[in-house]
Amino acid sequence: MVDALIFDYDGTLSPIDAPREKAFIPSDLNRVLESLGERYVLGVATSKDYWFIRDRATWAKVLGLVSGLEAIVGDSYFLIKEVVVSDRTRLLKELLQEHRWDECVFVEEKRSIQKLLLGLSVDYRMCSHKPEEVELFAKKAEDRGLIVFRYYGQPFIDIYVSKPDKSRVLEIARRLLGLRRIYYFGDSENDIGAFEKADVRILVLHRYNQHMLKYFNYDYIIKFEDLARWLSLEFRH
Repeated sequence: MVDALIFDYDGTLSPIDAPREKAFIPSDLNRVLESLGERYVLGVATSKDYWFIRDRATWAKVLGLVSGLEAIVGDSYFLIKEVVVSDRTRLLKELLQEHRWDECVFVEEKRSIQKLLLGLSVDYRMCSHKPEEVELFAKKAEDRGLIVFRYYGQPFIDIYVSKPDKSRVLEIARRLLGLRRIYYFGDSENDIGAFEKADVRILVLHRYNQHMLKYFNYDYIIKFEDLARWLSLEFRH
């Protein structure tokens, strides 16, 4: 049996305030991860989709995508059943087509490997204030049975066709790969389910997530800028 290290992406591996096109893992951290991948099972559990993450985490043997709605573990592929049997994908697509956004709002589509629409991220960080249309859009989504996820103090919301839960990724990986122990690294409310299922909980701390300190007695609390060094020291054997 082996240990696994599974990481959230935004705010954990990539700087939290980086725009999408610049959201890459710092080179020193990426080198450490490539090295660790030779001795441990490494994974990413992210709210992003496969098309975003595939070239950014080439060392990952476990990919938890769109906050657990889709997963790739080794040679196995999983898509949550509700995506297939409900009409929420259609409802989300219709809602997206109905709405027009200000230029300062960026809407990121989250798609499955088969290009099914699984979610959206509505990012208004380039706006001078939160546009009223963001909450209007969120209300329309909730009225259609879609799942809206808000983040404390963050200038974006996520909308999903099914309940997001990254803990699914840990459960699948543990069962299929016979993992002994899972270290989970996260930074936000979206990681709470995964923290609950992990054997070792590591909060990656940055200027926007001090409120996360109240949720658990974490095993480790590491500043984002210190993560590469900490991994090198903790797993050097």
